[in-house]
Amino acid sequence: MAVKTTINFDDEMQAALAELVELDGTKTLAIKRSLMAQVQRRRRRQAMLDLIADWEAKDGPIDQAHLDWADAVLDRQGVEKEQVDR
Repeated sequence: MAVKTTINFDDEMQAALAELVELDGTKTLAIKRSLMAQVQRRRRRQAMLDLIADWEAKDGPIDQAHLDWADAVLDRQGVEKEQVDR
């Protein structure tokens, strides 16, 4: 079943939508694809957090040396790190 939703955009959101329309062709496609992409990112992030929590529950907390190593790998690859409450 299709549902209509009205969204009010400020100037920044309008500019972002215009940028996405350039890629996706229409406002509808841009919004739908962006919404699905965000849901998928959040699901992957939560799955990773769940995996880490399970790992730590079985094997204990990840030690600082391993975290430092992982940070160095991410830095070399240019990956932006997000603060996560642990």
